[in-house]
Amino acid sequence: MAATAAQGERREPYIGEKRRFMRDGYGTYVYENAFFRYEGEWMKGKKHGHGKLLMKDGTYYEGQFVNGEINGHGYKFFASSEAKYTGQFLNGEMHGHGIMNYKNGNIYEGQWYKNKKQGFGILRTGERSVYEGSFQSHCREGEGTQTYDSTYKNLSNGDRFEGFWVMDQRHGHGELWCADGSHYVGQFLSDLFNGEGTMTHASGIVYQGMWIDGYPVTMATKLVLIVEEQPLIIRQGLPFSVRVECRNDNDEIVPEQGREIQVMAGFKYRTPKEGSALFDVIEDVEDKPIPTPFGYDVVPYPLTDQAFDVEVTMDAVDAKADGDGKLEEDGDEKGEEEGEEEGLEEMGELKEAIEDIANVPAEASADEKDGPQEGSRPASPEQQAQEAGVDEGAATTAAAADSKPEGVSALLPPAKTQPSLLGVCEWHTLQLAPPPPMYRPFVIMEEEAGQKKKSRIAQMREKMGEGEEEGEKAVSDVAEEWDEVEKSVADAETSADENRENEKVEAQDLKQKLTVSYVDETEVQDDSERKNSQLGGPAVKASQEPDKSTVSDEKVARTGEYILIVNDVTNPPFMGCRLEPAFLMLKLKRPKRVIVKKPKTSKK
Repeated sequence: MAATAAQGERREPYIGEKRRFMRDGYGTYVYENAFFRYEGEWMKGKKHGHGKLLMKDGTYYEGQFVNGEINGHGYKFFASSEAKYTGQFLNGEMHGHGIMNYKNGNIYEGQWYKNKKQGFGILRTGERSVYEGSFQSHCREGEGTQTYDSTYKNLSNGDRFEGFWVMDQRHGHGELWCADGSHYVGQFLSDLFNGEGTMTHASGIVYQGMWIDGYPVTMATKLVLIVEEQPLIIRQGLPFSVRVECRNDNDEIVPEQGREIQVMAGFKYRTPKEGSALFDVIEDVEDKPIPTPFGYDVVPYPLTDQAFDVEVTMDAVDAKADGDGKLEEDGDEKGEEEGEEEGLEEMGELKEAIEDIANVPAEASADEKDGPQEGSRPASPEQQAQEAGVDEGAATTAAAADSKPEGVSALLPPAKTQPSLLGVCEWHTLQLAPPPPMYRPFVIMEEEAGQKKKSRIAQMREKMGEGEEEGEKAVSDVAEEWDEVEKSVADAETSADENRENEKVEAQDLKQKLTVSYVDETEVQDDSERKNSQLGGPAVKASQEPDKSTVSDEKVARTGEYILIVNDVTNPPFMGCRLEPAFLMLKLKRPKRVIVKKPKTSKK
């Protein structure tokens, strides 16, 4: 009974057509281990023709069978990887031409050998990433062309390599065309530039030589400014030259071609002090301050390589006309000492302070407050600013903002960038251009100078006040001494007869001396009163008017210390990096003094 039940549950492994007790025709066969199941055509007991072989994990093949083996064209689905292959098979393996579609979207179409990509094929690994060439054991090997996209390492969309490969890496001779326009032709090793090669960079740089691990052997690492002396001393109105070299860590010039170098100038960055009239106006600078190795930041100052015709006229340049008009430069021993300009500047400030004391009233009278007196000149912008409580320098600069220098454009074109030639750049006609209107460092300097001038004026007025008190005390002392003389004269008249004449003579002499001293002190007092009356008077001579020239009106750069800066502005950066900027102190001086000799005249 049990045996009969077991026999009833037993199923026939094959269901289908037969011939001479053999599977022949169409049928389905389930293998004993239940791992395989075949459904398709049979011939003489073997799978032959078109059929479908299913595996228990979900993998299956559908296609041609020959004498029980997978041979010919077919389709196979891999359950574990979800890859799909369509192509030729041999003895159950992918062999011959076929197309594999991977789950991640990659597609390979080409030759296969025993389930491996081998021979010529095309592998698409991205929207634009395509390899077309030889394969060996699934790897790119031999000659082939690869177009990259951004998903591969640090390469860009559209980069294309054509050359030789070993174990899926570029190896041997090849050419690389980059999407940005760069081009390399030479040797590769382990997917990097190695050996002899030439790079024509998109920026214009051309490097030809040895490469190691993707970089030039003699790659430039720094910029060096070459001048005859440091700091570089230049003169107003005269062009100067600089030379820039691209060097490596061994201080050797790297013969690069086409690295773009920019030269610019900077002036010390100043911030207005709190409480200044400009503090609320100038909250920050438009140009970001540039740090320097000299301990302070600078802001850009206009530097040009364009010639501009400006007559340099400075009070510090002494010139005297003679009959022949012959000029002779004064040598270094006649005025080129280091402190000459500083001394001239101090003298100029002192002169301005004295003129201000002589021209500006210390306290305006009630009549002057009501309006200008007859015969007086209109108040200067500085005086108007003082009356309004605004700083003198700020008012001067504001008044100058409405005026433009005559004969010179306020904004000259900046110095042009230079491409390196064998690792060297040179400029021969550089000049510091006139400052732009409202150049902030100069505006702040003018304000500080105005504050300093006002302080000097106050000090000098205070000293003059002290002098008046001393003069009054001296006159008082003379008067007391005069009274003593009068008393001694009276005493002498009533003294003994034998001494009367002698004492009279001595008293008269003393009286005469003291009278002269009193007259001198009186004259001093009168002079002081006259000066005070001038200080309080509204009238000022036209020749005593202060100089109205301001920073914005300057047609040449102001003397002082500037910073010369050179930058690597190669775009795009060569090999992904730019060289560090170089700095040089630049000292601008006035033109050299000239002496005009007068002709010698013979005495008759």
